[in-house]
Amino acid sequence: MKKTLFLFIAALSIGYFSSAQQMQPKERAEFIAKEDFSKSKYKKAEKFGVTKEKRKVIISTPVIKENVKEYSGLYKVDGPDYMITLNIKDGKNIKGSIKEAGGNNGYQTFELKNIIIQDALFKAEKINPDGSKTPLEGVFIDKNNNGIIVFGLGLKLSKSITIANAVETEKLFFKKVN
Repeated sequence: MKKTLFLFIAALSIGYFSSAQQMQPKERAEFIAKEDFSKSKYKKAEKFGVTKEKRKVIISTPVIKENVKEYSGLYKVDGPDYMITLNIKDGKNIKGSIKEAGGNNGYQTFELKNIIIQDALFKAEKINPDGSKTPLEGVFIDKNNNGIIVFGLGLKLSKSITIANAVETEKLFFKKVN
């Protein structure tokens, strides 16, 4: 009896703690915006008695739109390598694709399926050529870079990629262009 009661309490505790760790879409969007797409840098250098200071502050905040259709459009990463297109008729009828730079100066276009947009949080699955699925998660944000505000989609990647043949990253910011 004691063993059964102990197992029951342990199971309840595990269930409670795992559900407590699950974030609501709005909380998750705020977390991603703050942790992955906001940063602050400060640099101070002194040379020949002259002090130079540089400060860079990027603050990203989730943008929750009243109508999910307002997220429709073309989103591009600076440079020609990545684009996302979202066509939204309503909250349940969302189509999209992602275009990535491939080998031989060509591009590959992948379909996005199971797209969900809730409280600025974006979730989708990228369908690979072999039929496998890659989960995508991101947030629609206003990115304030030292006073210059740009709206777009901050996307976390499941694995790091190399862009411009030099920089390795696990996140991309797609600026809305139309």
